[in-house]
Amino acid sequence: MAKPEFIARQSSRPSGWLGEIVARVMALETEPVNRVALEELAVQPGEAVLEVGCGHGRTLARLARAPGAGFLAGVDPSDVMVRHARGRLRRAIDAGRAQVSLASSAKIPHPDARFDAAFAVHVIYFWREPKGDLAEIHRVLRPGGRLLLGYRPRDEHTLAELPASVYSLRSADEMEGLLADAGFTSIRSTERSIGKSRCTFTEARRPART
Repeated sequence: MAKPEFIARQSSRPSGWLGEIVARVMALETEPVNRVALEELAVQPGEAVLEVGCGHGRTLARLARAPGAGFLAGVDPSDVMVRHARGRLRRAIDAGRAQVSLASSAKIPHPDARFDAAFAVHVIYFWREPKGDLAEIHRVLRPGGRLLLGYRPRDEHTLAELPASVYSLRSADEMEGLLADAGFTSIRSTERSIGKSRCTFTEARRPART
């Protein structure tokens, strides 16, 4: 069954009273794929990590509880989601170990080469100009830093389920091409079955200095 368009738009940027409900539902629904994303990203103690489209903040909160957690940051264009994420990360924020910003991936409020790793799960569908978003992530990664993208691949099932008026679906080949154009290297994609859905994880690196 196709997702209703008004719900799909809330998924891209939750707002108002309905956004509050969507935020709570998404916190539960996205937990399995976010857990796999952290396994794939393999964050090491002390690493500075950025989540693009941090949503409810549960994934960053899990990272914050890990021994030796480094600086954590999240950006999200939804004020509802930012409020939820800040609430879950309150202790880390108060201690100066985390920051959650109301911002888009096209304009990340952090300096060049700030992060060792970045990740974005179920976010790329909403990038209308993905080259700009990827270039901005590339900017804030240190040389040798890595990026992980998790997303539903473009196929007949996903096209029927998610309205094209809201979701821009891309194949792994398309994502790999966009990453290469943005200056990333060491690009590879893997597919995982998570529950009843398939999810593609594409990893890439900002080239190290030579």
